Amino acid sequence: MSGYNGWRNWETWLTNLHHGDSLNEYYLELFREGNLTNPVEADDVKDYIESLIFEDVLPESGFITDLVNGAMSEVDWQEIADHVEDAIKYEMENA
Repeated sequence: MSGYNGWRNWETWLTNLHHGDSLNEYYLELFREGNLTNPVEADDVKDYIESLIFEDVLPESGFITDLVNGAMSEVDWQEIADHVEDAIKYEMENA
C-alpha cells in the first residue's frame, strides 16, 4: 500500500483524489438512511466511479477512451472500497 502517496499506485490515488469525496458521501448517505446493509464492495465502487466518468464525458470508443480504460484497469478498487468502509466506521463511532 505504499506505491504512491500511501496508495497502491498512481491510478488508485488519482481516482480517490478526484472521486473519493463524492464516493464517501454517497455511501455515508446510504448508511445514514439505513440502506447500506452489506460491506462496500470493490465492484460497486468501480461501477459508481465508471458511471461518473463514462456517462457523459467520454465517447464510446477511440484513443482517449482506450487510455482511460487502461488507467482504470490499474485502479485497486478494493483499496478504495476499504477506504470508504473506514469512513463509515468512523461515522459509526463518532455519530
